[in-house]
Amino acid sequence: MTHLKEDAQFEFKAVEKFLVGMGMDFGCGSNRLSPTVFSVDRHREQGVDFVWNIVHEGGRYPIPFSDNTFDFIFTSHVLEDFELDEVQFAFDELLRLIKPGGYLITIGPDMQNNRYPKWDEVFTEESPEVIKGERQINELKGNPSHRYDWGLDFCHKLKNESRYQTEIMQEDVIPHNTMSIDFVIKKL
Repeated sequence: MTHLKEDAQFEFKAVEKFLVGMGMDFGCGSNRLSPTVFSVDRHREQGVDFVWNIVHEGGRYPIPFSDNTFDFIFTSHVLEDFELDEVQFAFDELLRLIKPGGYLITIGPDMQNNRYPKWDEVFTEESPEVIKGERQINELKGNPSHRYDWGLDFCHKLKNESRYQTEIMQEDVIPHNTMSIDFVIKKL
């Protein structure tokens, strides 16, 4: 049995087989994976179990749990919001908390394959949304909190530069008519 709610987003269902055991939902905000999974976010939201900001004001603050605590850590549309010089720390911090044989499950916007707008992409005068009057020229298309172009290449970079040994278990199985990409690794 996994921890998914019946009304879970279909993207979450693409990684359901890895959501077994004691888990953490990191950066859940108001879109919590499940009430049976421990949730952590840097903002106090309804349903968040623990408020913790691992990087702020130039500092790095490990999550106060022992190494190898969780069977899985799930994060959806979070890691791309870290600054470029912080994201490897965040990635490795999550891996630190996962037991050997456990999974780091990430879902993020696929900017690399243009399924989601690049972080700095803007509307132009030729954009249908501008022509219809729905958007302004030079308005950002994507999420302004994104810091770089997320995609499989970036996920592989994080994996390859990690201080932890991991193995890719699943990648890019979410249908391409959506904006998201999945990347699941097992900690060795």
